[in-house]
Amino acid sequence: MSIRFAPEPQNGLTIVRAGLDRLAARQGPLGPAQPTIGASTIEPPHAVYDLRADEISNGGGLESAHLTAFRYLVKSAGSAVAAAEVSTDASGKASLLANVNYGPYVAASSQALDELSAPAAAPAGSYEARLLRFAAIYLVALWLKADPGGSDIVIPLAPAPGSIQAGRRYTAQEFLDLITPLARTRTQKTSGDPLP
Repeated sequence: MSIRFAPEPQNGLTIVRAGLDRLAARQGPLGPAQPTIGASTIEPPHAVYDLRADEISNGGGLESAHLTAFRYLVKSAGSAVAAAEVSTDASGKASLLANVNYGPYVAASSQALDELSAPAAAPAGSYEARLLRFAAIYLVALWLKADPGGSDIVIPLAPAPGSIQAGRRYTAQEFLDLITPLARTRTQKTSGDPLP
């Protein structure tokens, strides 16, 4: 198996490093907010794609996912401690540090990527590793986008909604079969406002 990542946006690493340096220098009542950030390493980014409940409800598949950011895992002492996302402009250049988060999906995505690098756990084929978010149902997954002729694999990250098993490898169709009813339920509970 071969796993690759989307090309890094121009200036992305510079923006991430500057943002992390500002965070490390921030003072709070107990001293620096994140002392491990300043001495961290930054992994190459993966593209972030977002699904929308209205599009999935109307029969959209993974091809309806929108590229929204590039996500860098930040590691300290070999463990992922944060994820930093940059937005890009129309030319593909990084324009903004959109967020830095420390939630459960940081460790879960790092672990999933590490597991895929083990030969025994690697699926056959060639893939681009992407992060797939579906905010309407509180779901984040690792999306292995297959090269032409292959089949996509989706690996939900913990925590996942009740009917979806975190860490399991789903085909694109299996994944869509699970999320479509959740998306429909979500769209029925709202007014005509667009959903994430």
